[in-house]
Amino acid sequence: MKKYIDVTIGGETVKKHRRDVLKDAVICASIPDRPCHIFEASAGSAILSRQLRDQGHRVSISNYYPCGFEDIEEHFADLNRPLDLPDDTYDVVICREVIEHVESVPHTLREFHRILKPGGTLILTFPNRLQIRSRFLYLMSGFYRGMKSPINLGIHMGEGHINLIGYPEMDYFLRKTGYEVRSVDASYYQASDKMFLLLKPLIALTTNYYLLKYKKKAQDHDKTKPENIAYNRYIAKTLLTNALFLGKDVIISASKATS
Repeated sequence: MKKYIDVTIGGETVKKHRRDVLKDAVICASIPDRPCHIFEASAGSAILSRQLRDQGHRVSISNYYPCGFEDIEEHFADLNRPLDLPDDTYDVVICREVIEHVESVPHTLREFHRILKPGGTLILTFPNRLQIRSRFLYLMSGFYRGMKSPINLGIHMGEGHINLIGYPEMDYFLRKTGYEVRSVDASYYQASDKMFLLLKPLIALTTNYYLLKYKKKAQDHDKTKPENIAYNRYIAKTLLTNALFLGKDVIISASKATS
């Protein structure tokens, strides 16, 4: 199978990694089926954004190191600071494999929330720290997939995965900063990882025990109230989907609450 696939952007053919093609297909499926005003944070070479522009969307991007594009609106932005963008402006905000680099995830999510229109869509992707192979790596080494060893001290803050968090923490941050989670997916996994599905019943048993039964009245983790039980069941069910059990990435579509 080819590692890179040719895609056409503005009449120009560029090579795109097969994993990125799969990921961007999931992202595009989460965008409303109408012309949208889209902002992509830290878009890099902006291949996805230029594809979305070619599909009829109005697109702008940001980068910490601006690329000087002539064919797309580009802003300088440090995602650790307030964005110099107006409130309630965008139908869609895309943050693709970037959130694990920021110093404060809740701050960045609040800024995305501010610039989204009411009911607008945030599409967030990041490495799946809790993928089954990553869990075994952590058991043996203390490090996760996506951060298999300490970040070199010579690396500038944010260039490494300084905030590699799991889906439950991200779900909590999203809900606490004003979003409603609509879907959770992944775009690719190693075919050989399907062998780990044999362990899924045991892991499901353990997950449900700890999320629903263990220390039911522990501080900050009360498991006696109906709303907490329902939320923990949702988290357990989501973690045990094949997407999050096997997938190397997490792709979340969330909407800005209208009330």
